[in-house]
Amino acid sequence: MTIPITTPALLFPAIAILMLGYVNRYIGAASVIRTITKDYSTGHRRVQVVEQLQIMQKRIGLFRYMLEIGAFALAMACLSMFLIFVDKQQAGNLVFGLSLVAMITSTLVSFYETVLSNQSLNIEINDVYQKEANKSKETK
Repeated sequence: MTIPITTPALLFPAIAILMLGYVNRYIGAASVIRTITKDYSTGHRRVQVVEQLQIMQKRIGLFRYMLEIGAFALAMACLSMFLIFVDKQQAGNLVFGLSLVAMITSTLVSFYETVLSNQSLNIEINDVYQKEANKSKETK
């Protein structure tokens, strides 16, 4: 199978958008961690803070893997274009395939990170429900 040099180039915008999304999610998670730390140092009590921090620690590790795998996908797309350019079509096809696999892997890791994020949000939501239930009991 022969793929034109423009095919791997199509991955550049997709990979760039993925990486930008990953960085934005990382910045958001870092902000939450800083808020939890600030709250802790001022004596503000948060619900299940240890569990939330454990989830955040996992998420930070996943962000690192997502970004590393995304960078690898970008490097493989560049290498694939170079190999196709120097008439090494078979090698270019293989490296392009690796780039696609890396991009898919990065997306799957991102999916898992989203699952963890939802767990942390559910902790907060359940805390609000519990506080509202306690208020209802107190007013009766």
